[in-house]
Amino acid sequence: MIRMRILDRYIARECLKLLGLCLMVFVGVYLVVDLFEKLSRFLEARVGAELILRYYFFRLPRITIEMLPAAVLLSSLLTLSGMARYNELLAMKMGQVSTLRIAAPCILVGLLASGAAWGIAEHVAPGANEQALAIERMEVKRLPAYRLMQDRDIWYRAEGNRFVHIGVIETGTGVIRGMSVFRLSPTFDLLERVDAQEASWRGNEWELKEGYRLDERQSSPRVVAFQNLRLSLNERPEEFARVAPSPEEMSYAQLQAYIERLTRSGVSVLRFQVDLYAKGSIAAVSLVMALIGVSFGMRTGKGSTMLWVGACIPMGFVFWTLLSVGVSLGRTGTLPPLVAVWLANTVFALAGLFSLWRLRG
Repeated sequence: MIRMRILDRYIARECLKLLGLCLMVFVGVYLVVDLFEKLSRFLEARVGAELILRYYFFRLPRITIEMLPAAVLLSSLLTLSGMARYNELLAMKMGQVSTLRIAAPCILVGLLASGAAWGIAEHVAPGANEQALAIERMEVKRLPAYRLMQDRDIWYRAEGNRFVHIGVIETGTGVIRGMSVFRLSPTFDLLERVDAQEASWRGNEWELKEGYRLDERQSSPRVVAFQNLRLSLNERPEEFARVAPSPEEMSYAQLQAYIERLTRSGVSVLRFQVDLYAKGSIAAVSLVMALIGVSFGMRTGKGSTMLWVGACIPMGFVFWTLLSVGVSLGRTGTLPPLVAVWLANTVFALAGLFSLWRLRG
């Protein structure tokens, strides 16, 4: 028992060291490529180095989540292939240690990585993504200010000293459920307020339905109900949709609450249900990659490590293709959302387990 604990700690320690190294390399490469891609925009906007660093600091949680599965795959493969190169795997097997028992510490590291990805996605990434989006939007693209409230409503500063509050926007059609427009004077006194249950873009203006209009410019302010009202706003639906909360910027609980709001507003929520279930599926990818990595690592000989490393590239491409196909089938209703987002994970996890079962001994 003591011998096995020492062996487990040794394998897990080696895997964690390689995981940290691989993750730093992948994140570093991602940052460099992304910086060169956006460098011209930063220069045109005359953005300082400090703001660029802040932008990438807030992007870091999302980038880490994206790079973590690849790092787990490569670290688990390299851990076991390195042990094979120095005959450590052979010594373990001669000591009656089974293949599955050797692979267990690396699989546990994959499980911990999945837990870390879930924690970052739930508690760190949503707020960080919002900050990064605000920097890109207001400091780089010089677009109007907006703010997402805790319940994911949108406050948008429009032209003409107007402030627009949006409850829910259906990004596919541009229809807004729950819209309020506040027109202020240069001294920020309220001049006019319009509230509508629904708003949609018609030609070159907004058509508001079922609401009230408050005019403070009269000697005696009055509220007038309306069924239909044409309102001139320069902001088009895509402007509001661009700052609407995306599933990646919301935690599981926030997205679940957002879906409930959409349901009450009569909006189709199939796409968002797929995104909701995808959060758990994407977090679990690191565990699946650990299964694949150890099955590859167990098969490496003294000179075949790079061959298996090279095999990771097409394998990763197939995985993300299958995941994308599953998500698309879920969004169109061809497959149930839960089945669609877990399709790739299930197929590759079963393949990894079967591969390990064939190596049992």
